[in-house]
Amino acid sequence: MGSHPTADKISSLAKQRDKLVKSMATFNADCQKYLGVEAFKECLGLVELGATDFESEWDPIDPPLIHPAGAQPESFSIALPSALPPQSSHRVLLLRLLTVELALRKGHANDCLTEIRTTIGQQAYQCKKLLKPAQTKTHRTRARSSIQNVHRTLILQTRIYSRSRNAMLSLGMELETLDSLYKPLTKDDISVSSAVSDPNVAGSSRTKLSWIWTTHQGIGVNDNHLTECE
Repeated sequence: MGSHPTADKISSLAKQRDKLVKSMATFNADCQKYLGVEAFKECLGLVELGATDFESEWDPIDPPLIHPAGAQPESFSIALPSALPPQSSHRVLLLRLLTVELALRKGHANDCLTEIRTTIGQQAYQCKKLLKPAQTKTHRTRARSSIQNVHRTLILQTRIYSRSRNAMLSLGMELETLDSLYKPLTKDDISVSSAVSDPNVAGSSRTKLSWIWTTHQGIGVNDNHLTECE
């Protein structure tokens, strides 16, 4: 069972939040200084915090237990070239920055896919080794709590990946190329496949894996195999 945060933990998290928000504000101040007011305003963009439908029905993501007053880092906008409107005249002037951010976004998306694969493996392991053998209610509760923590990490990475993908499209990456290397994630893509959780199960060799298991570093492959085994 998850424990409630202590006063010291809440204080520590609040200090970390304030420090992060301050750093983001400093970043924006520097951006406005070097980009100019008009370009800065167009690069600022908006942060959308809409929820995804990736949460498991049996184990929805709990709302945050801590609601400290003040600006929240996750809703704090920072100036990035990917926020420029398609028709903006500043795109020509900031072409080099657009190219640099696109390269960074590709790397970020690759990191997210790696983390997603690893986290799915962790979730599969805990379901098999902790939840299924649990004999008592206490053990099942602890197992579910542990799995939920892993699931939160998975949801976070899917959201980061989706934002990186949207940014790549805004930065000028061709949709056909984007769809071939960085496909949109679905709930089925991040579910635990038997071919991943237990490859020895009969029929697993014929299971069609999600594309996230058959791509590596943004390079698609034709054969349906786990890239970790290359």
